[in-house]
Amino acid sequence: MKHSYDVIMGIFIGLAALLVYYFSALAIAEDVMPQTYQYAFNLAVSIIGAFSGAWFAFRLQNERARKDAEARDVTAANNAIFELSRWYNKLHALRTQFIDEHRTNSLRHLYIMPVAGMALEKPKIDYESLSFIFKSSDPNILGTIALAEQEIASTLDVILQRSKLHVEVLQPAVERVEKRLGPSFPPLELEKELGTKDAQVLKMLTDYMVQGIDASMAALRTNMNELKTESQSMYPGHAIIGMIDPPSGSATDHG
Repeated sequence: MKHSYDVIMGIFIGLAALLVYYFSALAIAEDVMPQTYQYAFNLAVSIIGAFSGAWFAFRLQNERARKDAEARDVTAANNAIFELSRWYNKLHALRTQFIDEHRTNSLRHLYIMPVAGMALEKPKIDYESLSFIFKSSDPNILGTIALAEQEIASTLDVILQRSKLHVEVLQPAVERVEKRLGPSFPPLELEKELGTKDAQVLKMLTDYMVQGIDASMAALRTNMNELKTESQSMYPGHAIIGMIDPPSGSATDHG
């Protein structure tokens, strides 16, 4: 609406300048005004025309710059939401493939397999491009996104530690028990073979992994929704992407 107003004003000023020039020429031709005023009128018309043209060009340039800045901010918001959504889906896959089957089992630290074959690089959020959020009604969003990113990084470290312990300690213990008792043996025999220390460390890492994935997924969902809401509020005329649940996912996270 503001852009339309500027265009109309620019056209109006240009037309006004042309009318002034026309009537000044007419007045001179009709000898209504002395011929000596012709140069003064021509100079005034030239100044008005030059000013109106420059003013109109300046407003158009400002409008173009504003639209470019809005497009950059919207792109930054969509890129961030996409990256958060990508990590939500990755954690969802980890939870579905490794955790959910044994979630309620008291011996889940023995049954949950090590995570392998997945790229576990850290999230990549361009915070500088999201600095426009500081002008929103909730400037703390970037802080909560940073906390979620740290939570994910910590959870990935726990996953790697647990997988290493599983491969290097638990699996050799399983092989020793199988040699002694056969393929079907009580799980408690495996804990005895592991020893109190390794069994407790494995259980602790397993609990941290489950809790970390659940907490990270809940935080990611909240941050995506808040970032979308604030971006849409600031730029209502632009398309902002949102969270799309995985095929087997739901809007309810484990807590």
